[in-house]
Amino acid sequence: MVVRKRRKKHKQRGNRTHGAGGTKNRRGSGNRGGVGRGGSHKHKFSTMYLDFGIKRTLKTKAKKTVVNLDYISDNISRWEKSGKVKKENGLVIVDGKALGFGKVLGRGNIKEKIKLENASASKSAVQKIIDAGGSSLGDEEFEQEGESEEQ
Repeated sequence: MVVRKRRKKHKQRGNRTHGAGGTKNRRGSGNRGGVGRGGSHKHKFSTMYLDFGIKRTLKTKAKKTVVNLDYISDNISRWEKSGKVKKENGLVIVDGKALGFGKVLGRGNIKEKIKLENASASKSAVQKIIDAGGSSLGDEEFEQEGESEEQ
């Protein structure tokens, strides 16, 4: 059977003050020290001095815009015509900062040899870029991680 705990209210039956001391100790809001922040410049100062009268606003963190490899492969010819990407040594240099994205994810495939700059990439995206013959600024670290896992 479940043991039921006796409620404090029922324990105090027959006791005039219900464990609160004298009868004056339960009277009015003055016993609590006021309502809300009442008294915060006097007797409640020690607990409220840190944030009294201060409004703290949190700054929003800028989130990286995320794109996938299929978005890059669909738009790379348009970017070449408009001059947003450059070609060097057979590689198409895709600058994430200039194009307005901060991270590349691995959905889709890419056939062009690209070099990714000023943007981070997921492991699958880096692997697909390397398999296509391109490079990413983080691929040296990725290759080292892969080698350490094999050993």
